[in-house]
Amino acid sequence: MNNPYGAFQDSTDQVAANTTTAYAVTFNTTDFANGVTIASSSRLTVADAGIWNLQFSIQFTNTTNASQDVDVWFRVNGTNIDNSNSRFGFAPRKGVGDPYHTIAALNYFVSLNATDYVEIMWRPTDVGVTIEQYAAGTTPTRPAVPSAIVTMSFVSNIT
Repeated sequence: MNNPYGAFQDSTDQVAANTTTAYAVTFNTTDFANGVTIASSSRLTVADAGIWNLQFSIQFTNTTNASQDVDVWFRVNGTNIDNSNSRFGFAPRKGVGDPYHTIAALNYFVSLNATDYVEIMWRPTDVGVTIEQYAAGTTPTRPAVPSAIVTMSFVSNIT
């Protein structure tokens, strides 16, 4: 039985140059892949048509002194998916050099044809909101925090 899937992550910080542009979340590491590939660092491309479960977690950081929001939504082949946007709210930074940080996570079912691609898009209300990675820690030893993680699992053929 062939169950296509993909698991990807990113180990870089991702920033927005302005608040009027939609930015694609990017990925630079393939953890596991069978029938899902990354193209142009953001396009999750599928080999098989069907219903797919897309799950993500994104490590957001707010370095501003005010509450901020970020919109996160999905695109297929460069076109926004209607009603797929989610708005996440963030508290102001805790202090100078101590930003507010939180994980935004969601799963979403999407219908894709073979060779279609899906992207996760984002737009902050202030450029002080970024997608942030954190290095591995010590005392105690702990793993690094990727800036973004995404998995795609094949759910069903299209009928």
